[in-house]
Amino acid sequence: MKNIWIFGATGYVGRSLTKHLLSVKEKNTVITTLAHRSLPFRELENTNLITGSLEDFDLSWLERFPPDVVFHCARMAGKNDRSRQAAAIKGEQANQRLIQALEPFNIPVIYCSGTLMYGNQNKIIDENTPLKPIAYAKWYERAERPWTKHKYPNVDIRMARPAWILGFDSWFYHFFYLPATQNKCVPYYGDGSQRMSLLHVDDCGRLLHHVYTHGKSSSDYNLYVAPPITQKAFAEMIAEKMGLDVVCINQDALEKMHGQTVTEALTSDIPVRTSHEEWHHAFTPIYPTVSEMLDAVLASKR
Repeated sequence: MKNIWIFGATGYVGRSLTKHLLSVKEKNTVITTLAHRSLPFRELENTNLITGSLEDFDLSWLERFPPDVVFHCARMAGKNDRSRQAAAIKGEQANQRLIQALEPFNIPVIYCSGTLMYGNQNKIIDENTPLKPIAYAKWYERAERPWTKHKYPNVDIRMARPAWILGFDSWFYHFFYLPATQNKCVPYYGDGSQRMSLLHVDDCGRLLHHVYTHGKSSSDYNLYVAPPITQKAFAEMIAEKMGLDVVCINQDALEKMHGQTVTEALTSDIPVRTSHEEWHHAFTPIYPTVSEMLDAVLASKR
């Protein structure tokens, strides 16, 4: 039997990945999912569901269902900077515990990170760009250190860094759609010139699988689909589809409303490409353009 493990199977990205892997699952393959909140049991009924958090789940399950690959989409979150710092410390400890448990299996681990790890850029960048985390990534980086700061000969670690993941939940709803419905204007933040690389959440799950099936051992991968677009152009595209105008929320106003961490994220300029051109061209997205992504997301609400 082939065992595929997914940590964080009910999260924003993990849920998409789980749905995709179930749709392409072959005979003699078992999908084991680890989840600890908002459990959609019907969606997970064809998996070995293990409940628990990354820091305390029973590691003996790894011996019972020896993994052939692990997809790591679990992240400990916080609601403010103080709780994010505490979550980062717990995440670091949990990941250290996990990687020590996985070493004997000699397998690939696909770790879902993010492009905020690169910080602001003045040109389109690839996986060879040094990391300088901003916004939420300043805390996520600490949790990821066990995977990035040390070499493990028996673990094939592939860091996957999605760009802006477009789905109805998360940032799109809270910072674009909801303000648009409340104020009848679609906001863009700062001067709107910051560039966004985008992919639909369904394609994000499929790209994570693509990192496993078509990726190289111990390599990093930027996940994106469409070419970079400025945030102002993105807001104008939403406004056109919703029949609204756009409005600029300057950086000072944004920081007063949401604080420094959110401001750094929403005004970040991180356009990405990949150094793995053949790998990227071998992937066929469901939603290849930003317009098609938005159509799908907006239709999901109706």
